[in-house]
Amino acid sequence: MDTYLKKEPTSPLALCFISPLVELAIASGQDERQLADKAKGILRSRLGKAKESVNGADPAQILEISTNVHTMARRARSSDNLAVLSLCAIYLAKASIHAGHEESLVDLYKEDLRDFTRRKKSGLNGAFFQEFIKKYPSCGWRLREDLLDVLKGAINTYRQIQVIQLLQLLLSISTSFVSA
Repeated sequence: MDTYLKKEPTSPLALCFISPLVELAIASGQDERQLADKAKGILRSRLGKAKESVNGADPAQILEISTNVHTMARRARSSDNLAVLSLCAIYLAKASIHAGHEESLVDLYKEDLRDFTRRKKSGLNGAFFQEFIKKYPSCGWRLREDLLDVLKGAINTYRQIQVIQLLQLLLSISTSFVSA
């Protein structure tokens, strides 16, 4: 898998490796720690540092894999696992934007926001959203109203502060593309 992802980073077949690698990285037990670490390493080095996007990928496949990754992120039990899922989500966001399907991507992050602010045991954290907003500010800007809406219904003050920080980040970077 590592060799293929290294040699063919823009191939639509690269998407087929994401779910199995994520499963290995996240769902492996203690006795499979070495295998899990290898899978995390591949995800970090090949997807996390990818400069190019997948070409010619099926938007339905991107959405299916993205939905799976976001669902797993909502249930993440450790910040290390969430970091791996976040970089997969960013990689898939790039593919989704490249395929012209920003709306479904933004909808996934809207669901994530609701989960983060309304469910006490959500595996998501503020960094998950910060990475998305920093990498894709125009998509992040489309979350502004949802950020205000979830602010009112947040389960505790900590989550409200996290949402306020996301709004602050969004506003700080928005001047560069709103005025353009």
